[in-house]
Order: sequence, then C-alpha cells, then structure tokens
Amino acid sequence: MKHHFSSLLLLLALLMTVPPAQAQTAPQYTFSQDIAPLVYQHCTSCHRTGEVAPFPLTTYAEVVSNAQTIKYVTGTRYMPPWKPDPNYRHYLDENTLTNAEIAKIRDWVDAGTPQGNPALTPAVPTYPSGSQLGTPDLVIPMAQAFTYLGNGQDMYRIFVLPVNLPADRDIAAIEFRPGNKGIVHHVIIGMDTTQQAQALDAAAPGYGYTQFGGFGFNPLETNFAAWVPGMQSRFYPSGMGKKLYRRASLLVQVHYGPNYVTQKDSSVVNVFFARQPVTRYIQTVPAISPVTLSNGPFIIPANQVSTFHAQLTVPADVTILSTAPHAHLLSKSWKVWAVKPNGDTIKLIKINDWDFRWQGVFRFTAPLKIPAGSRLMADATYDNTAQNPRNPNSPPVTTQWGESTTDEMLLTYFDLLAYRTGDENIVLSTAPGVATTPGTVQMAVYPNPASGTGSISFQQERAGSVTVSLLDATGRLVRAVVRQKAYPAGPQQLPLPLAGVAPGIYIVRLESNEGTRSEKLVIAE
Repeated sequence: MKHHFSSLLLLLALLMTVPPAQAQTAPQYTFSQDIAPLVYQHCTSCHRTGEVAPFPLTTYAEVVSNAQTIKYVTGTRYMPPWKPDPNYRHYLDENTLTNAEIAKIRDWVDAGTPQGNPALTPAVPTYPSGSQLGTPDLVIPMAQAFTYLGNGQDMYRIFVLPVNLPADRDIAAIEFRPGNKGIVHHVIIGMDTTQQAQALDAAAPGYGYTQFGGFGFNPLETNFAAWVPGMQSRFYPSGMGKKLYRRASLLVQVHYGPNYVTQKDSSVVNVFFARQPVTRYIQTVPAISPVTLSNGPFIIPANQVSTFHAQLTVPADVTILSTAPHAHLLSKSWKVWAVKPNGDTIKLIKINDWDFRWQGVFRFTAPLKIPAGSRLMADATYDNTAQNPRNPNSPPVTTQWGESTTDEMLLTYFDLLAYRTGDENIVLSTAPGVATTPGTVQMAVYPNPASGTGSISFQQERAGSVTVSLLDATGRLVRAVVRQKAYPAGPQQLPLPLAGVAPGIYIVRLESNEGTRSEKLVIAE
C-alpha cells in the first residue's frame, strides 16, 4: 500500500511540473492582412475625399487615428450604416459586418493597432472621379450656387434644370452629386415638359423656389430619381430604364436639413444614356401611404407608441426591382411584405431600428414577381414618447403628416414594371456599374379635387393610340378629352379642361390598346 501511495504522490508531482498547455490567446491581427480588407470593402467607398463621410479611411495612419471610434461604431452596429435586417432578406450592395469581423476589429484595436508588413496591405480601391458609375454622358449642374441661411429650419428648395437634348433619350442611370454634404439631407428629382416650374421659379425670390409637399404642381414624373447619403448609384438592368425628353426639365427638390451655419450648395446631376435599346420603362411608385392604412388616420398621439398597418391589393402581375421605406424621427421599425393569393409570403424589407439619417433604396438581388391579387402589407411603428432620444419635441406633441423633419411620413416606394414571363429568373449584376397587368396603361389625375383645369399623367409600355373621356357618375360622356390620338411609349401628360363642368363626382377613363384605366375625380365649386 505504501508503495502505491508513494507512486501516486510521484505522479502528482510530475503532473504539476509539466508545463500547462498553451493558454488560448486571441490571434494577433494586423492592419495589412486583416483590417485593411475590411475597411476597404465596407468603409472607404464613403470614407474618402469628396464623399459623404466626415473623415477618410484610406491609409493605415487614417484608420489608426480613428481606431477607437471605429471599434465603437462597429461594435454597436451604428456603422456600416445598413439598416435592413439581413436575416429577413438580402439585397444588392448590402453592407454588413459579421460578428466575427466586428470581434476582429475590436481585438486589433485592443492589441494596439499593429500595422504588420506594409507590403502585404492590399491596394486602395480605385473609384471614378465625380461619379460612382464612371464618366456620365450628360452633366447638368445647378445654374448657380444656392445660399442656405443658417436659421435652424428645414427647407425644401426646388431647382429647375433644363435638359436641352436634341432628341428624346433612354436613360440607363441618373445620379445626383451633392455639392455640400453637410446640409443636403436628401433629394427627389422630378421631370416635366411644361413651363410650370419655371413660372414658380420666376415668381420666387432668389435661385429656385421653396415648396413643401411636392413640386407645387403635378409634373410628368414625380419620382424620376432620388438620392440619400450613402446611397450606391446603379445602372438599370439591361433593356430597362427611363425616358428623358428633349424639352424636359429636371426638378431637383433638395431637402436642406436644419443647420445654424449659413453656407452654399452647388450640386449636379449626372445622366448616363442607355447603350442597349430600352423596351421596358420603370416606374417609381409610392404604393404604401396613409391612404392604404387599415387603422388610420395617420395621427401619432403624444406619449404613445403607435403601429400602423397598411394593406393594398395588387390588381395585376407586376415585377418589382427595389423598395424604399420613408419616415422621419419618430419612426422605430418597418416591415413590408406581400401575401400571394395562395397564402405564400414574399418578404420585402424589415428594419428593426429605423434611423432617419440612413434611408435608402434597397435593390433586390433578382426581380420579384408580385402576382395579381396579392396583398401588399406593411407595419410601421412610431415612438412619440420622451423615451425616444430622437423625438424632436420635448415634451412630445401629437404629430401628423408633413414635410418638415419634425412632422412625420409613412411611405414605401417601389421601382416596378409590368411583369413578363421569366423576370424572376433574371440575374442582376453584383457590380453597380454594370399596378396593372402586362401592357396595361398607367394613369393618374391631378389635382383631385380639381376646379377649372387639371392634368392627366399616363404611361404605356408600347406606342399606340389613346382615348380619354370625362364621364359622369352614371357613365355618360361629359367631355371627350382626346380620341384615338397616338402616343409613344413611356410617361406622358395631357391637360384636362374642366371649365363649364358642374361640381360633382366624375370618372376619367383612359382607353388604349393595352387596356382601360378609370379614376374617380371630384370637381369642386
């Protein structure tokens, strides 16, 4: 027994003298091999000279001088500024870091930001100068610099930029380039072929005119293009695009965010012509809005968290290319989806932590077919309590629809076109540089209610003759607006004369080779 006990003691002693296994230590990351690839892929496109970010991240010295900030904003997922939930749906140009990549950045900073071998650092990506897409075919600048007075107020200023093309052109991409990224919050670009915007500009003091709630009239296209900070410009898929008319003007509505410093802005619009024939014209439509709410009206009481539900039945097969929710500071979350007639769900977008500063256009990795009869659904939640750190009012006040940052909105835009067989099988390039039945005409009547005169905007996929009639509530003809008049494909606009028509409820009916569309019109006294 004594021998066995002595042997046991000897064994324990030997075990205690054996060096323990190497402790699991964090790997030694370096900028050259581990951090630079992450920065160049996820950060540098915005963090470089001439872009929206406040400081560049193109060299080791620049990254090290901001290392603690980078560790914090990536650790809290404030950066990169990608708001859609990647577990719900993926998109082109998606910019997210994995948990492992965030931990790698943290460990590198905590280890003292070692550089490693500079020779192993990848080359800084090259970017086109003055554009994200290359050399534009047409550059349309603001005619002069605009001075924003630093009065701390929102301003929606519209600048009329004549195009002056010798002929109509199909457009493969349109890109806005902000001149002063410190005050330009977002931009909506319309297109018009009348002189109504020029008249509003001439009547307003200074360059451009101020207009909350649209353009002050109904232009040919109200959403020809858009821009928000951090947005990646893209070419439309081959064979798809928009039409820019030779006598058109681009109406650039710039939202200048509240600022207390007087400063200037001089922005430009880049236009890229289609290199291949465009046979399908894309429409940008705000399909989700307060008029589609099932629990409206759109009023957000003070000291409450309110969730609004929207629902719209899609009248016929459509193809959608992108989605873009829009709201202001009280917004907390979004979920948009479609339910097919057979009950299947099409996930469109989910944003769990809405941020007014980082809105965008989110393009699907492949076109999505939304079948006729599908229900387009949305849930949008707003926090109008004192616990919302972004609430612009203290104490909170009841908030409704409005253009001001301190008001609220509920919109979801879609880039869409009539569905064609096989659309869902189109593979869209991962490189940026690269509601009606098929063929049924689109139509909108503005203003509504109307008095004296109005306008009809419409769009058909193929050239053909169009008849427009004004009918009374019983369907009897009141006025023939046009009869069998030929129009080309793409967006069009024509006047709707209403002089001498008694007040009441009427129907505007448009007939074409692609079908019939009717809209109810109220004529006021």
